[in-house]
Amino acid sequence: MKKEVVTVAQRNELVLAADQKDLGAVLGCSEGTIEDMRDMGYVESRGELWSVGPARDYLRDAAWADGLWD
Repeated sequence: MKKEVVTVAQRNELVLAADQKDLGAVLGCSEGTIEDMRDMGYVESRGELWSVGPARDYLRDAAWADGLWD
């Protein structure tokens, strides 16, 4: 019997943001949340370009999970 493996593809999405405040506005979250996601490796800075694909996935999943407890 063949075992099925499901993988989640990470999106490669870059945005231009001057700082974490601007990035928070793009992602719809606070600067503190940006800092937390940066520490966890979900947000990566390349100067003013930020890799945010994993961060969007993280925020989507967190919002979904939060809805379970309402």
